[in-house]
Amino acid sequence: MDRATVVIVSDETEFSRAVTNRWQAERDLPSFLLTGSSSYRQLAGENFALAILGGLQPESLESALHVLKSSGKPAIHVSRLNGHSPKGPDIFSLPQVAEWPDLLIQLATQILARERADADLVKLSEATAQLEHQASLGRYMLEMRHNLNNALTSVMGNSELILLNPEPLSANLKFQIETIRNMSMRMNEIMQRFSSLQKEFQLVEQQVWKKTTKNATAGV
Repeated sequence: MDRATVVIVSDETEFSRAVTNRWQAERDLPSFLLTGSSSYRQLAGENFALAILGGLQPESLESALHVLKSSGKPAIHVSRLNGHSPKGPDIFSLPQVAEWPDLLIQLATQILARERADADLVKLSEATAQLEHQASLGRYMLEMRHNLNNALTSVMGNSELILLNPEPLSANLKFQIETIRNMSMRMNEIMQRFSSLQKEFQLVEQQVWKKTTKNATAGV
C-alpha cells in the first residue's frame, strides 16, 4: 500500500523534529515533506494527505492555511497556549501541552484513516459504476441471445442448402456463400460464450460485495 504524505509547515526545527521522531514509533510511517513560511507556497502543487502546522507567526499561519485550502486536504494546527487558533471545517486545533506529540499522532492517524477510506470509496464507486454498465450490456446480450441464435440458424441453414443444391455455382459465388456460412458459425460460437456471462457477472458482483463488506468492517 502506498504511504501517505504528510506536510509539516514550521519555522522551528525542533517542532518538525518532535513530530517526525515521535512518528517513528508507529507502525504506519508516512512520507514527510518539510517546509517553512518562506516556501509553503509550493504546497499548492503538492499531492499530500495531511498538513501539520506549528511554530509559525500568526501572519505566516494564515497565509499557509490560505494556500492549503485550495488543496482541500485537512490540516492540524498545534497552537501554543493562549495562542491564535484558526477555524475551518478541515482545520483541527491542538494545544501544545506537555504530551502534544502523542495527541498529535493519535489525531493524525484517525484523519489519515478517514482519508484512505474516502479514497477507497471513490475508487469502489467508480468500479461499481463500470461493472453496472458492463452488466447492463451483458444482460441485454443475454436477452437478445435467443433472437440472434434464431437468425444465425436461419443464415447457416440457408447457406448449407444453397451449397448442397445440385445446380453448379460459380467459383466466386460458392466462395461467398461458404464465407457467409463460416462467419455465421463463428458468430454462433461467440453467442455460446454469452451463455456463461450471467454466471460470471454474478461472481463479480459477489466479489465486489465481499470487498465492500471487508472495507466497511476495517473502517469501523
